[in-house]
Amino acid sequence: MIILATFLLIVLFIVFGTLSRKLDVSISLAVGALIYGAVAFGASLWKVSISAFNESMAYILASLIFAMALGFLLKEKGYKIASGLSALGPRAAAFLIPAAIGLLPMPGGAYVSAVVVDPLYEKMGLDRNEKTFLNYWMRHIWISIWPLFQGVLITSAVLGVSVWQVVEWAWPAALFAVVAGVAMGTPLVTNVAIVGRPRDLLALWPLVTVAALSFTIPLPLAVASVYLTYVVVYKVPRVQIIASFKYALNPRILSVIVFSLVFAQYIKESGLSTQLAELLSGYSAFAIFFIPFAVGLATGIEFTFAGLAFPPISPLIHGPALALAFTGGFLGVMLSPAHSCLVLTCEYYGCESARVYKLLLKAAVLVVVLSIAYYMLVFYYR
Repeated sequence: MIILATFLLIVLFIVFGTLSRKLDVSISLAVGALIYGAVAFGASLWKVSISAFNESMAYILASLIFAMALGFLLKEKGYKIASGLSALGPRAAAFLIPAAIGLLPMPGGAYVSAVVVDPLYEKMGLDRNEKTFLNYWMRHIWISIWPLFQGVLITSAVLGVSVWQVVEWAWPAALFAVVAGVAMGTPLVTNVAIVGRPRDLLALWPLVTVAALSFTIPLPLAVASVYLTYVVVYKVPRVQIIASFKYALNPRILSVIVFSLVFAQYIKESGLSTQLAELLSGYSAFAIFFIPFAVGLATGIEFTFAGLAFPPISPLIHGPALALAFTGGFLGVMLSPAHSCLVLTCEYYGCESARVYKLLLKAAVLVVVLSIAYYMLVFYYR
């Protein structure tokens, strides 16, 4: 119980410390994670910490660095991507641009979509907080159903079913996310005088190529290959290459990723998820939602709730209940101040965290209402 109580207090510390603006998320996350680790492992803290610096961390960091560097270079072509998708209508493009780029499972990928969609949002008169919300939310609507996301693959392995079975069970979670994003975003976007050219969709080739390569080679290699190809094709000058990596190697952002993964390792090694499952064993629906939510909120990483929270509740989520579990994990990750996409988007637009959270919480409440209605319909009135 000490570990569980410590975890809950640490989550509150990270969230409220960040929202109060008195602590940067990179600091609150690092301090919180280390305090939790010290309580959970004592003298073994160093050994457990070292174990977090593994192949998975290298994979994520490499993907993030090249994704951010590619996003930096895409600034110059961003207007063409926006133009191509705007051919479907500017209001539709306001949602479709981050959603389309969201099909790429790149850590920090919301930075790429923020760069691309910014000119359109600017013309629509969105303020910095509205830009942050809309880009950030729509970038993540695919978490529960897109096979390239690690969470879907992990869930398939945990439950012992095919990826497409996971999609069949979890699709309502994605639908609720879309409905909430559109409901919250529609009053914000306006029809502006912008003429999109369908042929400009060709500017999406770097993103489409990354997605295609991701099916055949590791994501870091896919993103790095496209980055190098982009440099060669457009003859990017050395000064721009250096600038792209200078941005990508931002110590603050890298700190958030590293300590998120360290915290996830602490949660895994301490058996916290199992403790939560045992504590909530008599409240199955709440456990299905809350355990993934708590893990997602603490770590801010899309796939950790699948790897850490789903195994102890796996007997409960074979079937439509998986949508509720994914909804909990999705909302936890989306509300986590440690989520690198939120940190990057907020930094790019210069947002005010508290105001963005007001929008996020409104969307989250709508998702919860839809999830409760779905769960009751499926399990109580069938």
